Amino acid sequence: MKKIVTFLLLMLFIYPAIGQAAEEAPFSVEADGFIIYDEETQVIQAENNVIIQLDSDMIKADKIKANLLTKTIEAEGNVVLIEDDNKLYGDGLEYDYQKEEGKIYNGESRQDKISFKGKEINIVKDELVVTDTELTVCDHETPHYKITAEKINVYSNDLVVARGVDLWINDHKIMPLPTYTTSLDPEERKKYAIPEPKIGYSRDDGMYLDVNYDHYVNENLHGLIHVKATSKNSNELDLDYEYTPSENFQFRPDLSYKQGMGVDGTVSLKNKIGDITSNINYNAYIEDDEDDPDYKDKEWLAKWDLSTDIFGIKSGLHFRRDEDDTETGKEITFDKKWSDYYWQLRAGEDNKHDYKPQFSIGIQNKDLGNGTLLSTDLRVAQVYERETDIETSRKELALKLQDSEIKISDLTNLYWSGKVSRSEYGTGDDFETYDFNLGLDQKIAFLDFNLDYQYYNELGETPFHFDLLTDEDQNMGERNYLTASVGSDLKLSDNLDFNWNALARNSYYEDGQEYNYYQFDAKTYYQINEFNGVGLGYNYVGIGGKTPIDDEEVESDDLVNEVSLSYNFQTDELELPYWDVKIETGYDFIDDELSTLKYSFTREFDCFNTGIEYDQLEKDIRFNLKLKY
Repeated sequence: MKKIVTFLLLMLFIYPAIGQAAEEAPFSVEADGFIIYDEETQVIQAENNVIIQLDSDMIKADKIKANLLTKTIEAEGNVVLIEDDNKLYGDGLEYDYQKEEGKIYNGESRQDKISFKGKEINIVKDELVVTDTELTVCDHETPHYKITAEKINVYSNDLVVARGVDLWINDHKIMPLPTYTTSLDPEERKKYAIPEPKIGYSRDDGMYLDVNYDHYVNENLHGLIHVKATSKNSNELDLDYEYTPSENFQFRPDLSYKQGMGVDGTVSLKNKIGDITSNINYNAYIEDDEDDPDYKDKEWLAKWDLSTDIFGIKSGLHFRRDEDDTETGKEITFDKKWSDYYWQLRAGEDNKHDYKPQFSIGIQNKDLGNGTLLSTDLRVAQVYERETDIETSRKELALKLQDSEIKISDLTNLYWSGKVSRSEYGTGDDFETYDFNLGLDQKIAFLDFNLDYQYYNELGETPFHFDLLTDEDQNMGERNYLTASVGSDLKLSDNLDFNWNALARNSYYEDGQEYNYYQFDAKTYYQINEFNGVGLGYNYVGIGGKTPIDDEEVESDDLVNEVSLSYNFQTDELELPYWDVKIETGYDFIDDELSTLKYSFTREFDCFNTGIEYDQLEKDIRFNLKLKY
């Protein structure tokens, strides 16, 4: 009651005076102690749990002094500045409420696991600048790691940038960093803000050090660095940067190097001048062979795309040139889309086929009601295909209908799609393709069941290879694929989980060939007690028959008949730090030998973990340090 009375008396007293001497104060003041207004100096003073409300912002402190002439507020003792969802804490505050700028002394901020503090936090409109500070993204009272920085900037887009940085673990300085970047938004938090080295040994690399690092130079230039140094001359380096000085200009260089294999580099330059957007891409690689020092293969590809809108029509001019083509590919396009409809006109030539020209008109995924989507495409073109050295006219009409979700009941879902196309050529050839799919998802008690049928067919002849449904040089004709699968994820008790899945597929071809594929997976995990758990798994893949399509055939090396066993030991995870130990083993019945034998020992701290992994069969050992964000 005392606070309310004091507040009302103050407002009745000072506002008429303020109206005569200065602008009306854009804030209100409350206090449990006293509030005093000096009319001559236009200074407000208040003590004991003082609250100042400035529009959407708020200041809390033990003592405040507000000067209505200089538009400043001074506060001391348990200071809290609340701006939107951000809170700043400190011992003292100097704040210009008109410019929304100021300083907090011995300040600290905590937001979604991120906390930083410094001797001085400068508030510059929507930006915070913290000097002589330390920061951690570990939500713990006494975190085991932190970074110290000469300066931290917190920008209005929640980006946090620290410069002059040192990484500390358990009060020991580990390494300096040029910059450290993260975000107040956990979804935007960078994975490699602090390098997390992986040190180990493998048969292929020998001793190795593998590091990823997000390198932030400034708000316009940043990138990702990946370095892998090895003792067996298999070093790697990846540099992927982006330079964006304005919304109309972007430059992206990307370089990848693997010792013994070669160099691959890409440069992308995007620029917008007026209504015209230019996009230049250049990719080149030099391929080496570690077994043949005299072998070297060079390839490059360059593309330049210009695009703009002319009376609502998207227009483009495209150029392409590569190592294998002595001529520059050229193409001009005009596109128009409205609602579910579109048309396109394209003309040009490249190293595969030329359009002289091609006109398309159609409908894309138009909802006919009840989830049924309609797509149509009519194309008329004069085409030249370099692979077949044939030039002729081509007319194609394609029609597609689909529905991905037809609810028969709460436990039954039906889906289907069908596509048919017909092409006519100036050579007198006709070519038709059919593509149909029908499937059923069914929940039966604790089982998830799926039945799927696919049908493809090609009729007639086409002079062009790109018309075929497959990359084969022959007409495959009719193909039928019937797939059935059943499985379930079961929690048999509080300590026992079991999941399994069985699949069988039959492929039947027009020439009478049949090909069958079988797969079965089963896994179970039993938590013996609070600290121990075991897992058992089985995986089988088998085939039968023969297929004329090579890329669908499973080679004998891909056949699987394997059982796996795992053991996990974990101390009390509520008491940090704790141990997490895993042992995995597997046996291959086809090769009659062990297929897996791995050990993992991890020490979990509150804000990071460190551990060792050992693959006994591959002779691979790895030491890890991983920070928790």
